[in-house]
Amino acid sequence: MHFRPESYWQAGTKLSVRLAVGGLPLGGGAYGAKDVTVRATIGDKVVMVTDNATHTLTVTRGDQVVRTIPVSLGKPGKPSSSGAMVIMEKHQQDVFVGTDPADPYRIPVSWVQRLTISGQYLHAAPWSVGNQGKRNVSHGCTNMSTDNAKWLYGITHIGDPVTVKGTQVHVAWGNGWTDWDRPWDEYRKLSAL
Repeated sequence: MHFRPESYWQAGTKLSVRLAVGGLPLGGGAYGAKDVTVRATIGDKVVMVTDNATHTLTVTRGDQVVRTIPVSLGKPGKPSSSGAMVIMEKHQQDVFVGTDPADPYRIPVSWVQRLTISGQYLHAAPWSVGNQGKRNVSHGCTNMSTDNAKWLYGITHIGDPVTVKGTQVHVAWGNGWTDWDRPWDEYRKLSAL
């Protein structure tokens, strides 16, 4: 089930959603195992916008710009995706391993925040600091300095929106939590209700 309002949730909103799927046929001979109730409270409003033209990530908190971070996006041949995404998961440390035999790498990374299933992340990239704010040299991720990545990691939440503008490819529907990437009228047409 996907569920979102027309606009971003307001900070402090309390959600309680009951999914009555216990015994419900889900297709392909599968049935819901049990009903599910989800409760959550929306945290501080933190919104990030990355602009490929300026090689910056602008962070707003409560509608005030709190930092503009120089970044490097995906290099030619490995572009970052444009579109509206959200932070899916966060890890202080990870190891990235390249799958392209023509471009192998295995590198530890810090302050990692996942945006897509296919492997687009926000993360520290001390090796590309000289390019950040100037040119794109990553494998599709949003590279930033260690200090900026650690600061950003400290104020974000899973589910915070990240919009990337101006790259040559658009994020594919379903490549992550892409619900915010559709205009409201189009999103409503997908409803089963």
